[in-house]
Amino acid sequence: MKVAVVGAGISGLVCAYELAKFGVKVVVYDKEHYLSGHPNTVTINGVDLDLGFMVFNRATYPNMMEFFEFLGVDMDISDMSFSVSLDQGRACEWGTRNGFSSLFAQKKNVLNPYFWQMIREISRFRQDVISYLEALENNPDIDHNETLGQFIESHVYSELFQKAYLIPICTSIWTCPLEGVLGFSAYYILSFLHDHHLLQLFGLPQLLTVRWRSHINKVKKELEKKGCQIRTICDVNSVTTNEEGCTIVCNDGAKEVFDGCIMAADAPNTLKMLGKEATGDEIRILGAFQYVYSDVFLHCDKTFLPLNPTTWSACNFLGTMNNRGCVTYCLSIIQNLGESKLPYFVTVDPPHTPQHTLVKWRTSHSVPSVAASKASRALHQIQGRRGIWFCGAYQGYGFHANGLKAGVVAADSMLRRSCSIRDNPKHMVPTWPETGARLVVARFFKSFIQTGCIILLEEGGTIFTFQGTERKCSLKVSLRVHSTQFYWKVATQADIGLADAFIHGDFSFVDKNEGLLNLIMIFIANRDLKASVRASRKERAWWTPLLLTAALSSAKYFIRHVSNRNTLTQARRNISRHYDLSNELFSLFLDETMTYSCAIFKSADEDLKDAQLRKIFLLIRKAKISKEHHILEIGFGWGSFAVEVVKQTGCKYTGLTLSEQQLEYAQLRVEQAGLQDQITLLLCDYRQIPNKDKYDRIISCEVLEHIGHDFIGEFFTCCESALAEDGLLVLQFISIPDERYDSHRHSTDFMREYIFPGGGLNALSQVTSVMAAASRLCVEHLENIGIHYYQTLKCWRRNFFKNQRQICALGFDDKFIRTWEYYFDYCAAGLKTCTIGDYQIVFSRPGNVAAFGDPYNDTMPSAY
Repeated sequence: MKVAVVGAGISGLVCAYELAKFGVKVVVYDKEHYLSGHPNTVTINGVDLDLGFMVFNRATYPNMMEFFEFLGVDMDISDMSFSVSLDQGRACEWGTRNGFSSLFAQKKNVLNPYFWQMIREISRFRQDVISYLEALENNPDIDHNETLGQFIESHVYSELFQKAYLIPICTSIWTCPLEGVLGFSAYYILSFLHDHHLLQLFGLPQLLTVRWRSHINKVKKELEKKGCQIRTICDVNSVTTNEEGCTIVCNDGAKEVFDGCIMAADAPNTLKMLGKEATGDEIRILGAFQYVYSDVFLHCDKTFLPLNPTTWSACNFLGTMNNRGCVTYCLSIIQNLGESKLPYFVTVDPPHTPQHTLVKWRTSHSVPSVAASKASRALHQIQGRRGIWFCGAYQGYGFHANGLKAGVVAADSMLRRSCSIRDNPKHMVPTWPETGARLVVARFFKSFIQTGCIILLEEGGTIFTFQGTERKCSLKVSLRVHSTQFYWKVATQADIGLADAFIHGDFSFVDKNEGLLNLIMIFIANRDLKASVRASRKERAWWTPLLLTAALSSAKYFIRHVSNRNTLTQARRNISRHYDLSNELFSLFLDETMTYSCAIFKSADEDLKDAQLRKIFLLIRKAKISKEHHILEIGFGWGSFAVEVVKQTGCKYTGLTLSEQQLEYAQLRVEQAGLQDQITLLLCDYRQIPNKDKYDRIISCEVLEHIGHDFIGEFFTCCESALAEDGLLVLQFISIPDERYDSHRHSTDFMREYIFPGGGLNALSQVTSVMAAASRLCVEHLENIGIHYYQTLKCWRRNFFKNQRQICALGFDDKFIRTWEYYFDYCAAGLKTCTIGDYQIVFSRPGNVAAFGDPYNDTMPSAY
């Protein structure tokens, strides 16, 4: 299908993108030399000024936010504070930017009963609007013909409320003459004020802005990537339809036929291009959208601001008592240009030309009239009727987000898809305890984050940004906070609470692929920055110094961890909770060998199976296994090492596991390989190793993590007891730095609470010192292969989500999926930052000439 999109504003561009996403061939037309439908960015004295600036919040513009975040558009915090000055400040002057100091900048207002009446009416206005909108929503038979003036009259508001509050706000939003405001549609205006949280003076959602049309550049790049043609300086003269399709004729005479057309221009220009072929319904509906035209000036003239500088805000209304006025926007505030820059202002319809004018242009805006309100509800009568669809900001309140939404709706309608528009999220209202928890969490992040950047985006539009000044970590991560329970859980349960909040969907990430990984890496970077401070006192977990509110739950979790000590009976229960989940589950993210430990890669794109086999072969070579050996593997998993070592060397093999499902799987695997005579598999604890035989080699790959600090010595004692005099013990285990071992041992964390009950990491020095105290063994060879574990986890995570549907079909719910997502990224962060390692160590007894006596043939292989 080939479609023309006429108009390259935000509505047309988004519409084109949605169509191209589904394989439609799209040609975009626009008469201007730039995209977006608004004046381009200009550079004045080295400062980039976006004359088509936009401000928005997450609560009111979820579709725009989702689209911008998908494109990776950089957004900055903005300000849309407001001020009013009537009759050059002599009648009334107030603002909102500096709180009460701006509100009462005109000192006489403190004692002015009319001003206080206006403040009370603003509060009453909010309740009246909510009641009015609820009545319309609950009674669809009520018409929407009431004007704003009729609403004001029926609810009896004062003249000062109208002149110093309501009319200035509406005029600044729709840049129209003052005398026309009260004729606007009450439903349109009041819905907008309610949806945008503008029914109160303070406590507005955090506003954002996009710098220098960066969103347009991103959309253009995506369109070009998808093969769209963008034809600027191409003024469309007419759009006609017949049986062959839609014909686009440009002013230069160029003509092209399309299967369909989307008119993304404003309503008057759309009717002009349709010309005499416009149907009666199109003329009636599109003709109802009227526009006002304004002269706009970019300048540096401060006389267009209120008299009292304390009131100066992002948006400033200056009016006279004879119903004249203009609006001045302060770009320095809206675009965060900084105090050192010259003040730059944009004034709409000033009474005279400002001094120091830099740029002048003309713009238009749809009028939110009663007729427009009716026409918006009738648009479905003309959409697609003759192969033409219509979209534009005029179909909503007249702003960028409305244009974006209209573009998506038109594209979905043309594609006959169900509409993909998101509803506005509800404003988050925390309870008193949750409010306190939010304060605790905010203070913690502010103090803790010294490097990197964490942004909390609440559903209601509030934004918290915590950015460090150190350069160690350049990562930036944005969290979407969906529930105030996020704060309560983090404040009362610290790191485990953070995991619990993620698992239960209390928050998510803008970057769904690497957001969680980056968050944990930021935590690691900041923890390490504070390491020198903590060196003088007992090491504690990263959250302990500030989140003392989590002390009780921390104690609770640690007691639970201690109760999971790996005694003979508890060890089997602990192992079963993880490894007996489902053999099919593990088969859906592990490779074909079913190996559940660190692989060794030779390249970034190497197949996981090849990397796992390389690790297995390396362990066989390090253990110097030959045909006459009888080897013991403690923790054989699903049997990958058992089958490969016997196939390669022809040795005799005995394996131990505490997992019934692993035993069942491995036995079947051995039978299929025809190796039953050489391989013995036992459901047996390492403390119950049959002592009738001595083993020439003992292998244990990532089992030490399940032993527990209290039993490591016993583990080495059992190994030495079972090992032949000239035998070798080869261990692979995940390690934690020595400096953090005591902290780790005396606390608990997400991994031990949710993934491996009774588990724990070991430090290299602790393993070797316990080994020396409990046995005659000594270290013969050691290397850290942990650098390969990050790539291993990436493969597992990718396979896990690739097969998510099959995993859910096994009976695992969304919470389980998020738990394992947290598990993969939690581990990956530690391994990517090299703060967690994975050692392979070869042990033997002193004097083992049989294994190491030949300096030419007994060299130890390496992973590198």
